[in-house]
Amino acid sequence: MHIEFAKGHGTRNDFVLFADPDNLYDLTADQVSHLCDRRGGIGADGVLRAVRCALVPGWEAEGERWFMDYRNADGSIAEMCGNGLRVFLAYLLDQGLIDARPIDIVTRAGVLHGEFLPDGRIRVTMGVPTI
Repeated sequence: MHIEFAKGHGTRNDFVLFADPDNLYDLTADQVSHLCDRRGGIGADGVLRAVRCALVPGWEAEGERWFMDYRNADGSIAEMCGNGLRVFLAYLLDQGLIDARPIDIVTRAGVLHGEFLPDGRIRVTMGVPTI
């Protein structure tokens, strides 16, 4: 398997990122764990995969929005990550997949909102905290 990827970081978290608009590369837990291994792989806190929502079961109604498929370094599935969401938005912008307008991103924690600020920072909503 050949996948073009990027490495990004935000506030001391680092991620392997790749675009999979057609939902062709749903990595296994072992594959994610290998990619994130700091001695045998690329090394990261997790993997962020960008998938068109129209192809993600349960999110088909979101159509052209992007789904942030976040996997922890051990390969487990995560709902979302705030630092990861900011890095994900920067990646989508850099790849020309979105423009700098405010955007909603679908995560396993729900739909979250991101904005590109004039000073270059990225602001995201984190959803309602629960205990």
